Amino acid sequence: MNDLPFEILAFGGLLLLYLALYYLSEWIIKIELKKKKTNRISNAKTYKTITRRGEKYDYEFPLNPNIDGFWIRLFAKLFDYGIYLGIFYLIDRYLTEIKLYPFLVAFFALFVINPIFESLTGRTFGKYIFGMRVIDDFGGNPSFLTSFIKNLLQLFSIAFYILSSATILEDEMFFHNKRTFTYTIWNKDKEKILSELNN
Repeated sequence: MNDLPFEILAFGGLLLLYLALYYLSEWIIKIELKKKKTNRISNAKTYKTITRRGEKYDYEFPLNPNIDGFWIRLFAKLFDYGIYLGIFYLIDRYLTEIKLYPFLVAFFALFVINPIFESLTGRTFGKYIFGMRVIDDFGGNPSFLTSFIKNLLQLFSIAFYILSSATILEDEMFFHNKRTFTYTIWNKDKEKILSELNN
């Protein structure tokens, strides 16, 4: 019972931070994008040829390399959470006298440690295991700030998707990617995406 006020304060603080970043994210990401002057994925097009009644038609679509599988991306996030939970549980159990609240600390780690890994390597533990990575609008690793905002906004995406019984549209499902101009892609597809971007 004594632990309840701390957890409520921590959750309230996270919620306030989330709301602040949600409303500030568009402005912050625009500043981040101005730092580079190269081709952007959000401006790139892809072309598909469709045959109808024996005639071929070429159609132009915006390039969107995001993996559209919600559950595989969720499993990667849960894998990350499991690793952090295991680490903080062991620290709490054997290496410190202070109560760490491993479940809560591991949850916060998703929004601090994952952006560090994504900004340095484009991948987290879960993304590495499942063969995925994150790229920014220029095809490189996102900055820490961009990745931090993306991960925080993703929390709402996951909750909204599950609560809606998976009936929302793909663009809404991955709005955290859309809002931060990031893309969660298959690692093996990175070179192909970069070549399409430079064509």
